[in-house]
Amino acid sequence: MSEITIQQYKPSEVIAIFNDILSRQNVQTGGKLVCIRGIYIAKPANLQWAYCYDILHDETTQDELTICVTHKQRENLTNGNLVDVFGTLGRKITNKSQIQLQLNVSRVDIIKNLVIDEIEVKRIEIRHQKTTKGFQNVDAILEQILYKDERPHIALIFAATSITLADFTAGINAGKSAIDFKEYRVSFANPVELSNCLRRVDAMQYSTIALVRGGVNSTDSLDDPIVLETIVSLKTPIISAIGHVEEKLFIKQIVDKVVSTPNGLGQYFSELVETISEKKTKSRAFLTEQIKRQFQQQLESGQKQNKELQEKLSKFNETQIKLQEQLKKQQDDSNKRISELTVSIKKMQETNANLQKSLSQLTVQHTKTTKEIAIAQSRTIELENLLNDTKNKEKKYKWYIILLAVSLVIVILFVFYFYNKYGYLI
Repeated sequence: MSEITIQQYKPSEVIAIFNDILSRQNVQTGGKLVCIRGIYIAKPANLQWAYCYDILHDETTQDELTICVTHKQRENLTNGNLVDVFGTLGRKITNKSQIQLQLNVSRVDIIKNLVIDEIEVKRIEIRHQKTTKGFQNVDAILEQILYKDERPHIALIFAATSITLADFTAGINAGKSAIDFKEYRVSFANPVELSNCLRRVDAMQYSTIALVRGGVNSTDSLDDPIVLETIVSLKTPIISAIGHVEEKLFIKQIVDKVVSTPNGLGQYFSELVETISEKKTKSRAFLTEQIKRQFQQQLESGQKQNKELQEKLSKFNETQIKLQEQLKKQQDDSNKRISELTVSIKKMQETNANLQKSLSQLTVQHTKTTKEIAIAQSRTIELENLLNDTKNKEKKYKWYIILLAVSLVIVILFVFYFYNKYGYLI
């Protein structure tokens, strides 16, 4: 089975790829000119950049759109102006992997000056900061802690003089069995005191902070920019359980989770604990079944591998037996050849011994014959000398000649005898 090749990317590379796709789609749409009416909100600008990325806020809702304007275009604009903005819409992916609509401005017409006050402008800026920073998923954070069989630590910030705790306690029920709660009291009517309390609690690294208060005649202090800015700066996720369901507070737009009432907050924690407990029970059963299935698959795979190994082992044994038979045959052939070679060597040794014996006898005979030839040669010399003397004495001694002839005949006969017997002359 061929391996599946998976291409690996960095987050920045994926964002760049999709930005390229979106930019090409924007070109294909032809850049249609649109006119959008809204409330202008300026953001801090970098003078080194060619464009400023400000906000166009909806008149009736909390929705907003990023607009790209030049420094020249924003010279006559003031926060809170109701404006008509002309331009082309584009899309891009932010570094937080969010697709963002952006209006590239070509012209701005002011319809009305200061349709909202400075406090409202400040609140809109704060909400934009929170949107840019991003909201934390309170549900996921608490679920993750509970799944680990750990206890989340929740900071409950109540109004100093309220009786909200009773409403919260009425709804908490099962939540206390798995969550630790810590109560703090502070004056909600004092924005500075409330902000300082939030910062202190934030430094204690709770799992979540909850602002808890029932419905009252006035909750304007909770929408004070000081409190709102503090909430945006918190590192700890924050839940709002302020007021009745029908009350509309700006603070609810910048917290990480909104629960309608204190009693609803208690119910939220109880339902969260019960839901996680049920999920853990189901997940354990599912995990058990999954482990069982995996074990069964591993067992079947092991049995299959074992069968294949048995077949391979059987073939290996058969091959080994054949090799042993071939080796035995080769060993027998080798032993037979060694035996034959041993016999041949033994015969050669016997033949060599006989040859040595014959050579020894021939050597003795040769020595004897050499000695006899030497005697004969000596006699021949004597006879030659005698013959010479006889010739010098004018053949006075015929008998010596006759004797010499007889001696020569004897020698010649002896030589022929030796040759006939041994096959060579000395």
